[in-house]
Amino acid sequence: MKMFKLIYLTAAMLITACSANASSPDVKVVEPGEFKAALAGGGDVYLLDVRRPEEYQAGHLKGAHLLNWLDSESFKKGAEELDKSDTIYVYCRSGRRSGEAADYLASQGFKVVDMKGGILAWQQAGLPVTSSQDADQ
Repeated sequence: MKMFKLIYLTAAMLITACSANASSPDVKVVEPGEFKAALAGGGDVYLLDVRRPEEYQAGHLKGAHLLNWLDSESFKKGAEELDKSDTIYVYCRSGRRSGEAADYLASQGFKVVDMKGGILAWQQAGLPVTSSQDADQ
C-alpha cells in the first residue's frame, strides 16, 4: 500500500510538472479563447510559436512566427531582435515549452502572454490552425 501511494504521488507530480505553464508573475497565462480574442484585438502584438520547425510546419496559428525554444542559442539570438514595445503572445504544443520561454522573455523585459495548454488546447477548443501546405495553395 505504501509503494502504491509513492507511485501515485510521483505520477501526479510528473503530470503537473509536464503540463505547467509560465511560473513568473510577470507572465499572463490565458485560455485559448481569451488568447484568440486578445490577438484579434490588434495592438502591438507578436505571435510566437516556440515549437520545433517540423511541428510548426504540421500546423500553427495564423500569423505565428517560429522561434524554437529547444535551440537555446538561436532562441536567445532571435529574442534579442524582438521589439520590447510589443506584447509577445507565446504558445507551444502543450504549454511546457511556452511556459519556459515566457518566463525567459519576461526576465528580459518583455510583456508576455502564454496560452494555457498550447496548440493542443487550441485545437480541442475547435479553433483553426494553418500549415505550411496551406500557404503553398
